[in-house]
Amino acid sequence: CMNVSSRGDGACVLLRALEPLGGLETMRQLRSTLRKGTVGRALKDRELCSGPSKLCQALAIDKSFDQRDLAADTAVWMERSAPGTREPVVVAAARVGIGQAGEWAQKPLRFYVQGSPWVSVVDRAAEQNTQSGPAVSVCAHESF
Repeated sequence: CMNVSSRGDGACVLLRALEPLGGLETMRQLRSTLRKGTVGRALKDRELCSGPSKLCQALAIDKSFDQRDLAADTAVWMERSAPGTREPVVVAAARVGIGQAGEWAQKPLRFYVQGSPWVSVVDRAAEQNTQSGPAVSVCAHESF
Protein backbone atom coordinates (compact mmCIF):
# COMPACT_ATOMS: atom_id res chain seq x y z
CA CYS A 1 0.00 0.00 0.00
CA MET A 2 1.62 3.26 -1.09
CA ASN A 3 0.57 6.69 0.14
CA VAL A 4 0.40 8.86 -2.96
CA SER A 5 -0.65 12.11 -1.30
CA SER A 6 1.75 14.70 0.04
CA ARG A 7 -0.74 17.12 1.61
CA GLY A 8 -3.85 16.84 3.75
CA ASP A 9 -5.54 13.51 4.25
CA GLY A 10 -3.53 10.56 3.04
CA ALA A 11 -4.49 8.81 -0.18
CA CYS A 12 -3.05 5.45 -1.04
CA VAL A 13 -2.88 2.80 -3.70
CA LEU A 14 -2.91 -0.90 -2.87
CA LEU A 15 -1.12 -2.91 -5.54
CA ARG A 16 -2.83 -6.29 -5.41
CA ALA A 17 -0.99 -8.01 -8.26
CA LEU A 18 1.30 -7.33 -11.19
CA GLU A 19 2.68 -8.87 -14.33
CA PRO A 20 6.30 -9.85 -13.69
CA LEU A 21 8.37 -8.65 -16.65
CA GLY A 22 11.89 -9.33 -15.41
CA GLY A 23 13.75 -11.06 -12.63
CA LEU A 24 11.41 -14.04 -12.63
CA GLU A 25 13.98 -16.51 -11.28
CA THR A 26 14.84 -14.11 -8.44
CA MET A 27 11.12 -13.77 -7.70
CA ARG A 28 10.71 -17.56 -7.67
CA GLN A 29 13.61 -17.86 -5.23
CA LEU A 30 12.25 -15.12 -2.94
CA ARG A 31 8.75 -16.63 -2.99
CA SER A 32 9.93 -20.22 -2.43
CA THR A 33 11.66 -19.33 0.85
CA LEU A 34 8.41 -17.88 2.27
CA ARG A 35 5.95 -20.23 0.61
CA LYS A 36 3.43 -22.35 2.48
CA GLY A 37 2.13 -25.66 1.23
CA THR A 38 3.21 -27.23 -2.04
CA VAL A 39 6.97 -27.19 -1.47
CA GLY A 40 9.03 -28.43 -4.40
CA ARG A 41 6.64 -27.46 -7.20
CA ALA A 42 7.98 -24.63 -9.35
CA LEU A 43 5.83 -21.51 -9.32
CA LYS A 44 4.22 -20.51 -12.59
CA ASP A 45 4.77 -16.92 -13.74
CA ARG A 46 1.13 -16.12 -12.95
CA GLU A 47 1.58 -17.30 -9.34
CA LEU A 48 4.57 -15.05 -8.57
CA CYS A 49 2.73 -11.77 -7.87
CA SER A 50 -0.96 -12.75 -7.80
CA GLY A 51 -1.90 -11.05 -4.54
CA PRO A 52 -0.55 -8.37 -2.18
CA SER A 53 1.41 -10.77 0.02
CA LYS A 54 2.88 -12.72 -2.90
CA LEU A 55 3.76 -9.47 -4.67
CA CYS A 56 5.66 -8.22 -1.61
CA GLN A 57 7.48 -11.54 -1.21
CA ALA A 58 8.46 -11.63 -4.91
CA LEU A 59 9.80 -8.05 -4.80
CA ALA A 60 11.46 -8.47 -1.37
CA ILE A 61 9.27 -5.73 0.14
CA ASP A 62 9.06 -6.13 3.90
CA LYS A 63 8.31 -3.91 6.91
CA SER A 64 11.62 -2.12 6.42
CA PHE A 65 9.85 -0.31 3.56
CA ASP A 66 7.30 1.28 5.91
CA GLN A 67 7.17 5.08 5.61
CA ARG A 68 9.77 5.34 2.87
CA ASP A 69 9.60 8.32 0.54
CA LEU A 70 8.83 6.80 -2.85
CA ALA A 71 9.89 10.01 -4.59
CA ALA A 72 13.40 9.88 -3.13
CA ASP A 73 14.13 6.27 -2.09
CA THR A 74 16.35 4.26 -4.44
CA ALA A 75 15.20 0.86 -3.10
CA VAL A 76 11.77 1.16 -4.73
CA TRP A 77 10.75 3.22 -7.71
CA MET A 78 8.11 3.61 -10.36
CA GLU A 79 8.82 4.25 -14.00
CA ARG A 80 6.80 4.88 -17.12
CA SER A 81 6.89 2.46 -20.02
CA ALA A 82 9.42 3.00 -22.78
CA PRO A 83 8.61 5.74 -25.28
CA GLY A 84 6.47 4.47 -28.12
CA THR A 85 4.87 1.77 -25.97
CA ARG A 86 1.15 1.57 -26.60
CA GLU A 87 -0.73 2.97 -23.61
CA PRO A 88 -3.02 0.37 -22.08
CA VAL A 89 -6.77 0.75 -21.70
CA VAL A 90 -7.41 1.10 -17.95
CA VAL A 91 -10.68 -0.21 -16.55
CA ALA A 92 -12.16 1.43 -13.43
CA ALA A 93 -14.41 -1.03 -11.60
CA ALA A 94 -15.93 -1.68 -8.19
CA ARG A 95 -13.71 -3.57 -5.79
CA VAL A 96 -14.24 -7.31 -5.45
CA GLY A 97 -15.72 -8.92 -2.33
CA ILE A 98 -16.66 -5.81 -0.35
CA GLY A 99 -20.46 -6.02 -0.59
CA GLN A 100 -20.71 -5.10 3.11
CA ALA A 101 -19.01 -1.72 2.53
CA GLY A 102 -22.28 0.17 2.06
CA GLU A 103 -22.00 3.17 -0.25
CA TRP A 104 -18.36 2.28 -1.10
CA ALA A 105 -19.23 -1.15 -2.47
CA GLN A 106 -19.97 0.12 -6.01
CA LYS A 107 -17.46 2.99 -6.24
CA PRO A 108 -14.86 2.54 -9.04
CA LEU A 109 -11.84 2.05 -6.77
CA ARG A 110 -10.28 -0.92 -8.57
CA PHE A 111 -8.20 -0.41 -11.70
CA TYR A 112 -6.76 -2.93 -14.11
CA VAL A 113 -5.44 -3.17 -17.65
CA GLN A 114 -8.15 -4.39 -20.00
CA GLY A 115 -7.35 -7.75 -21.57
CA SER A 116 -4.51 -8.54 -19.15
CA PRO A 117 -4.27 -12.25 -18.28
CA TRP A 118 -2.95 -11.16 -14.87
CA VAL A 119 -6.34 -9.78 -13.75
CA SER A 120 -8.17 -12.11 -11.36
CA VAL A 121 -11.72 -10.77 -11.86
CA VAL A 122 -12.89 -9.05 -15.06
CA ASP A 123 -15.80 -6.58 -14.84
CA ARG A 124 -17.45 -6.59 -18.29
CA ALA A 125 -19.86 -3.75 -17.42
CA ALA A 126 -17.02 -1.49 -16.23
CA GLU A 127 -15.03 -2.25 -19.38
CA GLN A 128 -17.60 -0.35 -21.41
CA ASN A 129 -16.46 2.90 -19.66
CA THR A 130 -12.69 2.83 -20.01
CA GLN A 131 -9.88 5.37 -20.18
CA SER A 132 -6.29 5.26 -21.35
CA GLY A 133 -3.39 6.03 -19.07
CA PRO A 134 0.39 5.70 -18.98
CA ALA A 135 1.77 2.29 -18.13
CA VAL A 136 3.85 2.19 -14.94
CA SER A 137 6.40 -0.33 -13.73
CA VAL A 138 7.14 -0.87 -10.02
CA CYS A 139 10.58 -2.14 -9.04
CA ALA A 140 11.82 -3.07 -5.57
CA HIS A 141 14.85 -5.33 -5.71
CA GLU A 142 18.35 -4.67 -6.94
CA SER A 143 18.26 -7.77 -9.17
CA PHE A 144 15.49 -6.45 -11.42
